[in-house]
Amino acid sequence: MQKEGLEKYLDKDGKVTSWPNTVEGKQLVCEYLATLFEAGKNYTEREVTLKISDNHTFMNPTMLRRELIARKLMARKPDCSAYWRLEQEKDL
Repeated sequence: MQKEGLEKYLDKDGKVTSWPNTVEGKQLVCEYLATLFEAGKNYTEREVTLKISDNHTFMNPTMLRRELIARKLMARKPDCSAYWRLEQEKDL
């Protein structure tokens, strides 16, 4: 189940179509993208970028990857050799 308001940022295939203007919208989109990653699994930077690229249409995976880190939805090693999803109280 998706959170209320998220649908306006997604196309019929569930891909993010735009970066929201509001803080709340940005958080919704980031929380949604974080659910694409399996908890407890490490990913390479390339894997993260590809998964994000496959799930949005405005072609800015680097910004989205950084937002996931900044919002503490994902973490990474200092050398960017591994990324992982941080546990959240609830998923979408």
